[in-house]
Amino acid sequence: MSYFFRYEPDGVHNIPILIIRIVFVAILLFAYTQKNNKKLLRISLILGLVLQFTLFLWYLGNPMLFTKEGLPLYHCRLSAIMLAVSYLLKKEKLMRYFSWLGLLGAIIAFSFPDPSPFLWPHITNITYIFSHILLGVSSVIILRKEETVLSYKDIFLYTILMNLAISFVNYFMGSNYSYLRTLPKMFPFDFTPIQLFFILSVLISVIILVTEKTYLYIHHLNHKNVEEDIII
Repeated sequence: MSYFFRYEPDGVHNIPILIIRIVFVAILLFAYTQKNNKKLLRISLILGLVLQFTLFLWYLGNPMLFTKEGLPLYHCRLSAIMLAVSYLLKKEKLMRYFSWLGLLGAIIAFSFPDPSPFLWPHITNITYIFSHILLGVSSVIILRKEETVLSYKDIFLYTILMNLAISFVNYFMGSNYSYLRTLPKMFPFDFTPIQLFFILSVLISVIILVTEKTYLYIHHLNHKNVEEDIII
């Protein structure tokens, strides 16, 4: 058990990312068929919160690590929490926004993996894999329901307020939550925190906006074709 919760990093990780990607896509396709499965959605949201709470407790065991990485201020971790909160409070626009953010974040996390440098099994790589999978499941089910639509003002406002709060914490704690201070080492670019704030805020907003509009257009087009076939 102590090995599972150890704090001494191994320097590398051994997550079988190709297998995880295949499983992730298969689970997303399954979730797409579960539009009205409220039980699955609730289970997914609850398990997502449990994983976030477990990871939070692990970080508490190392004060220095907790300050730099322990707060749930990465976009995906924040999405997992806000999805559950907005679902409980029935805040449909927030729920839809964080569904897009969480789904896109999970896709990016498995496309460009940046897990903690621990060998399997460890609490960090367990939560890295299953948190993003659960986030994808919850997000897809919520997005399929289409109970509301996000305007460009909603998207840009939520993104800017969220990134402002994260940047504020980064500034005073010297942390790098959501990579709003520096990009991961895999990217050969160098920007100041202010530049990163504007670049990532615009990028996140535009991607969510384009994805939202594209999805709605395709869905409504398919719905229209189905209606025409019925009439014919």
